[in-house]
Amino acid sequence: MARQPIVIGSANAKQGDTLFDGATKINANETELYADTATNTQAIADNAQAIIDTTALITGFTKTYWFFDADTATQSAPISHTGAANNTYLTNNSIGAATTSYNPDSKASLWNASTNRFDFSSLKIGDTVEFRGSLDITNAAAQEIDLLMSLAEGSASPYELNIAHIYYKTASSSATITFLFRVYIGEEGTRTNPARFRFASPSASSIKVLGFFSQITSV
Repeated sequence: MARQPIVIGSANAKQGDTLFDGATKINANETELYADTATNTQAIADNAQAIIDTTALITGFTKTYWFFDADTATQSAPISHTGAANNTYLTNNSIGAATTSYNPDSKASLWNASTNRFDFSSLKIGDTVEFRGSLDITNAAAQEIDLLMSLAEGSASPYELNIAHIYYKTASSSATITFLFRVYIGEEGTRTNPARFRFASPSASSIKVLGFFSQITSV
């Protein structure tokens, strides 16, 4: 129906539509607008997921989500590192009370508590992951320690990133450290193969894992 304007005529000339005719037009216009609004509202509801999916395909925007995995196992049974060993990897059972996430699109969690490795296969080339880890370390002697991330494990080109280097002037007990770094998912080897944290030091240490935070920026 085309819009029906009310004819008002000239000022004080007693021209234009009667009150009845004007009210009839108002009702007709309002009825059509009301019906169109209800139809459009239902169409939006029916296509909500399609709208979300299409929005995700729009280029030029990024989305961020994150996970925090808190450990309980190492609080009572710390990881034991033998001096100069190169096979001490950090574990996290991800069942601590502080374990939480901001994950509105139900993306796959990066940390796999069953394998004690990160799984980046749900990410895309170009995504980035920002990590923050907290550890409680007891050192048997004055020493330097290194924290590394082993990436692309099992691929033809595995590699490691040194993510923290810390020097202790004396033996230490329950020294809490926090490390921050970012990983760029720049090639398939990194994306499709597991990654994990490795601890290295010349003297013995024991390690409690407090938690791993990982924030994904998805392109």
